[in-house]
Amino acid sequence: MARMLLLAVAVPLIVGAGMSGADARSQPRRSSAPSPGSLLPLHVVPGTAARIDDGAHRQVLLRGVNTNQLGDYYQADPSLPSTVPLTEADFSQMAAVGFDSVRLIVHWSLLEPRRGVIDQRYIDRIRQAVGWAAAHGLYVVLDMHQDAWGKYIATPPSEGCPPGLQPAIGWDGAPQWATITDGLTTCREQQREFSPAVAQSFANFWVDRDGIQTELVRAWGELARAFAADPTVAGYDLLNEPHPGLTPGVTDVVLLGRYYHAAITAIRRAERSVRRGFAHIAFVEPMDTWSAAPAGVSPAPGFTDDPQVVFAPHLYAESITADRAAGVTVFTIPGEFDEAQREAARYRTTFWSGEWGWFGGNPAGSAPKVAEYAAEEDAHLVGGAWWQWKQACGDPHSLGAPDGRPPAQTDSLVRLACPSDAPVGIPPSFQQVLGRAYPRAAPGALHSLTSDPATGALQLAGDAGRRPGVLDVWAPALTGVPNVTGTNVTNVTVTAVPGGYHITARAAGAYSLAVTR
Repeated sequence: MARMLLLAVAVPLIVGAGMSGADARSQPRRSSAPSPGSLLPLHVVPGTAARIDDGAHRQVLLRGVNTNQLGDYYQADPSLPSTVPLTEADFSQMAAVGFDSVRLIVHWSLLEPRRGVIDQRYIDRIRQAVGWAAAHGLYVVLDMHQDAWGKYIATPPSEGCPPGLQPAIGWDGAPQWATITDGLTTCREQQREFSPAVAQSFANFWVDRDGIQTELVRAWGELARAFAADPTVAGYDLLNEPHPGLTPGVTDVVLLGRYYHAAITAIRRAERSVRRGFAHIAFVEPMDTWSAAPAGVSPAPGFTDDPQVVFAPHLYAESITADRAAGVTVFTIPGEFDEAQREAARYRTTFWSGEWGWFGGNPAGSAPKVAEYAAEEDAHLVGGAWWQWKQACGDPHSLGAPDGRPPAQTDSLVRLACPSDAPVGIPPSFQQVLGRAYPRAAPGALHSLTSDPATGALQLAGDAGRRPGVLDVWAPALTGVPNVTGTNVTNVTVTAVPGGYHITARAAGAYSLAVTR
């Protein structure tokens, strides 16, 4: 898509403590577009009220989206690419939705395609994407992604499946040299992970068979060294949806924690080796069972003494959890958020949902659930990343089986027409909720947040303590320039940007801010 011409409208509103702001609809003056604000290094403030902080004593929520466009997926249909190109225009459009972050999927199979050899060209592609994100004010979480171990576990046409099993499509993740199936069948039951070959590959990873886990840990060190001093990178998601292999329970509590400890240690060593390197956040996930039944066990507290850790489950309750297939609701959206909060508290940290979303051909019908999820996200003062930005017609998610056919449109936020992969657009009902008003950075700690996607209204309260700072709020365009009122906020400025407005104000002490239309 063509890059937008950025025209900004700056409307300064001076608001005294406890006073309402002036009517922002009065003749705004036009100015050139402001450059995106400099992103500051993020870190965790641990404790009972843990939060992500940007180093300027401001809480950051990280509201964003996943993109797999730098990924390495199995291609079942030679005529359908499994990904679409990633360009700077993608990041421009993400920012126009209102996102402040992106979970950028990277794959071990591209990072280390040959054992012991890190592909610097792939790191350069990642660096280019991080640069585009920075240019549009977006933080990046680098996610070491895998699904069903890797693209090299796919059932060949010549293989007959044992009774009860069916041929499996390949997915993504590990390189071929690290895929050790011990000759077990690649055929699966109903789910992609229910394959003997997948389980055996993970089992060999957890026990570090032939040093394959050690190699991924080393690869993490190389990747972290490349971004050790880069504040655009919020942190590292150490392994997407880890699978227990053949030792459920033991893997969850012990073996997963051992891997996380080793990866964090390698990352910290790499960061210390670089001038101005700093400790980025380590996003740690529970087992993949969380996506199906959000009540599973996670690594026992104490797997690391590193304070820069965020619990990062995937919150899919009332969307794709296992109870939905049975037509019942066992796992609720509020219950899942509360469970994530309890798990995070075990580590004295906060949580962030690395994936969430609703799927299918009826976005308007799913909108009430998306709005319910968003209300819980606001109430818990956290962020997350929608799954996903653009899904190609040849993506395994689109095809589903070796002989699968793509749908008329892909099931991503930006719908793509098949088989052309031409963008159709974002469903308005989803954009309205995902683009709702929220604080991008709030001095001190937030105490409460409510946002109405339908009207664009926002109410927040926080406490800057003894360190006043700049409150940065996103508001969608909707109808007209937003009105801003507040207490203990001054120097309020409303600036029009593509898709909406950036509202900034100086906040001191216990403060509040309201946005109305």
